[in-house]
Amino acid sequence: MDRGRWLLFLSLIPLLLAGTCRKPDPEPEREAVEIQSPEVTLQVISVDPSTVTADRAFTVTLYGSGLEGGDEVYFGDRQASEVGYRNSNTLTVSGPPLPEGSYDVTVVRPSSRERAVLRGALDAAVRGDGGDGADCRSATFYFDYDAYRLGSDAQRELSEVARCLSSKDWTVLLEGHCDERGSTEYNIALGQRRANAVKDALASQGVSPSRIRTVSYGEERPAERGSGEAVWAKNRRVELKAQE
Repeated sequence: MDRGRWLLFLSLIPLLLAGTCRKPDPEPEREAVEIQSPEVTLQVISVDPSTVTADRAFTVTLYGSGLEGGDEVYFGDRQASEVGYRNSNTLTVSGPPLPEGSYDVTVVRPSSRERAVLRGALDAAVRGDGGDGADCRSATFYFDYDAYRLGSDAQRELSEVARCLSSKDWTVLLEGHCDERGSTEYNIALGQRRANAVKDALASQGVSPSRIRTVSYGEERPAERGSGEAVWAKNRRVELKAQE
């Protein structure tokens, strides 16, 4: 090979090597896809209790979905006096005195004017103090788990019963009950504390303690058999039974 051809060959080597060592083209970037959470719809599912005393202020628990703090609640066209936010499924609502009748329950979100309505969800009924004693011959007061203090709802109901009983000379039996959890001995003691709590509350509102007798059955006489919170909540109670 003459000198000219040899120099030409040497000058081509870098070009040949560059062709064989070229880095592959980078893959095109993939477009990011945002995964959105499913939207929760504002909804009213139920109201507890579903019946209140006509012409008296009341408090109920409203269950639904997509609830927020700041939501307004209406019974018919009357706005609730107070709305307490527990979580996105629960509101505690204080309502004004309502005339006898059936009412739609509406949740309104002021920021968006979004609303949800449950038709005929609340009834306001006339309940006499019982010239025949209908309202205070029997009553049931419910308690939280492992508790013997009356909650606000039970206190309001007890006040109505006490007004009726204080005008009569009937004898009253208070039966304390528990759910199935806990030992037999513990539940007997807890049931007794619950019965005593109701007795003290009645006495403080004018019912003579000498007319009240208490007993505890612990977990032995459930109102409903089974397990789970829906059942247990019905068994944590004091039953009032009055007779002439």
